[in-house]
Amino acid sequence: GFVCCLFFYFVFLGLHLWHMESGLASAENHCLNVNGICRRDTCKMTEDTIGACKRRWKCCRAWWILLPVPTPIIYSDYQEPLKNKMK
Repeated sequence: GFVCCLFFYFVFLGLHLWHMESGLASAENHCLNVNGICRRDTCKMTEDTIGACKRRWKCCRAWWILLPVPTPIIYSDYQEPLKNKMK
């Protein structure tokens, strides 16, 4: 009863932790988060290149007309300097 359940709990926990360590690289994960797919060298004709996954692998996603998913914009801390108002 209890020992059997405890054994399966530790097996499940061990497999779960192993899966977490062997996860995707951040670029591949970002590609999947924006509904993209990693392809080697080139994207299909109906896809746009929206990033890179690995060396020679590109992040491809169907055109926005076919699949309306917005691409997140990465904002930087840069702000344009204020313009002088001359009177």
